[in-house]
Amino acid sequence: MRRQIIALFMFLLLLPVFGTSQNHKPIFPFNIGIWGTYSGTFTSVDLKWYTPTEGLVGSAGDNFFSSGIGFGGILNYPITENLFITGRIGFNHYSTDLNFFFFNYSTGTVTVYENVSNLSLSYLEITPGIVFYPKFPNLNNLYFLGGLEIGSYINKEFQNTLTNTTSDLPDAKTRFALALGAGYTFQIADNIYLSPEVSFRLPLTKFYDQDYISTDIQGNQISTQNEQMSFSQLRIGLNLTFSLSPKKETPVVPVGPSGNVGFKQVLALDNSGNFVPATSIKVQDTRYQEYFPLVPYIFFEQNSSKPAENTQIIGSKAEAGAFEPQNLPLDALEINKRTLDIVGWRLKNIPNADLTVIGTTDGTNIEKNNKQLPAERANFVKKYLVENWGINEQRINTRTVQFPSKPSTSNVPEGVAENRRAELSSSNPEILAPILIESENQRIAEPGLIQFIPYADVQDSISFWEIDIYQGGNLLKRQNGSGQPQTLHWTIKPNELAANNIPVDYTLIVETINGKKYTAKGSIPTEYISQVKKRTEEQPDLSITKFSLVLFDFDKADVSSTDREVINRLVIPNIKFNSTVKIYGYTDKIGDDEYNLKLATRRAEAVKNIIQQKRKDVKIETYGVGERALLFDNDLPTGRHLSRTVQILIVTPK
Repeated sequence: MRRQIIALFMFLLLLPVFGTSQNHKPIFPFNIGIWGTYSGTFTSVDLKWYTPTEGLVGSAGDNFFSSGIGFGGILNYPITENLFITGRIGFNHYSTDLNFFFFNYSTGTVTVYENVSNLSLSYLEITPGIVFYPKFPNLNNLYFLGGLEIGSYINKEFQNTLTNTTSDLPDAKTRFALALGAGYTFQIADNIYLSPEVSFRLPLTKFYDQDYISTDIQGNQISTQNEQMSFSQLRIGLNLTFSLSPKKETPVVPVGPSGNVGFKQVLALDNSGNFVPATSIKVQDTRYQEYFPLVPYIFFEQNSSKPAENTQIIGSKAEAGAFEPQNLPLDALEINKRTLDIVGWRLKNIPNADLTVIGTTDGTNIEKNNKQLPAERANFVKKYLVENWGINEQRINTRTVQFPSKPSTSNVPEGVAENRRAELSSSNPEILAPILIESENQRIAEPGLIQFIPYADVQDSISFWEIDIYQGGNLLKRQNGSGQPQTLHWTIKPNELAANNIPVDYTLIVETINGKKYTAKGSIPTEYISQVKKRTEEQPDLSITKFSLVLFDFDKADVSSTDREVINRLVIPNIKFNSTVKIYGYTDKIGDDEYNLKLATRRAEAVKNIIQQKRKDVKIETYGVGERALLFDNDLPTGRHLSRTVQILIVTPK
């Protein structure tokens, strides 16, 4: 039986090695260290007496709880990015007082013997096993443990207070137990890891199982006594481990197999609004809150009363009932795909608020000739709010115009697409107010935006290209197309990078119409700074508040009265005496680069002037970025509107 248990466990242990890929770097490197536990031990004792004539005549036993300790060494060896082989060796000790309840079957009486004996056990254990990190969202370092504990006893003392004797338990057997548990790994320094862990040890065998035969002086059997003992354990402990290869990684940008494809540059937007080589990414835990703007437009397909693809999620009435704005992702583009539900939720919770919906056309001949189109677009919005959210239709006013009062340019297709819309407004500013999402502990990356500028110098026409960004085995960003590969702009969202030092890997794949395939790869090292590490190394802790509130009209740098109110009501109260305010101006991709850079600078300065009217004592820095860094997908009308913005960062030491 023992061999079968070991063989089965070793098969299960080695199975992941042959069934998993080695393509991605592990969540943690190979590490070794020490462990210690405090255990609650449950001892089960079962004694039975038999006679040849009467069979079972008596029994005694009970379950006993006591505490114990353990310590030893540990190693963790990665076999995939989130699967490890673990090995533990150590010493365990516990002792317990035993009570017996003797039941006499012939007389039907019960005799209680309290504290008549003491069992003291010490043993060495070896526990091979596997550790798996499922990489749950926001719990990347949570792991589960499975293993087989094998124990050999070095002390097995049994004291009988009735007879005042002490002896060793004869023939104590090797212990086999199933180890199941869970823990969480904290990286407290560059190569040091601390893991609180809880595990349960379920016995597979009994450590004591003996039969005793009593005979008279003639050798006749009088009775048979069977004694069995086993114990299970609940362990609470800590593992402290150290990685053995503290290798600092540097960015690598190799090219394809024949030197024809690669990355011209990988650039990061620094704190001064300039692009510099992306040599590393720092990720730190901090208190973070961000206000996301709500674009007050619903964009439509050409000559249609249905919202444009990828700009608005149209849900059902049942989905509306489960909608909560606070559960939205930390992504302005994704938030603005739920504009109708956000407005519906707010109208439902602010029963005296109204809403005005103005349907428009893009001004082209195709749409101008469809006289009913503006009304159909306005009525689509109204119908959605009435049917899905139960809003009284009397609270929603609809109007129509042939062309927006503040249009985007009609000289390019992107501007035309932005003009086919329904415009939302309300006398209550809360209906279209920014969305606040905050957390006490968010992982924030610096730099927050990285550009990957590829090249492909091949003779054949390119049928397909793709840029992928990974961390570990987790795909973070993907962009693909045909023809010459385009620059990828990666805005790193809060909590997007893991709480560890795994580098960010990026890959360019290029395929030609003749079937040739080229690949280029590179990586950017990361440094994760946890709250524990900040305290250990006495690093300053920060609170970051981010506002992407001010949305400008096309080709304008004027701050609207609505945005002035937002600045006075939300931004200025968050500025403390020791805060630093950083203002970054952006534009969409429409127009000339140099012109857009100047426009972005004017936008940042306009917001600075408003803040300085109330807070002359605070340090304010402004940076014009323009279209050099596209914050959002500019192939979407919502993304272009969100890009006409000023981002305000308030950094305050705690």
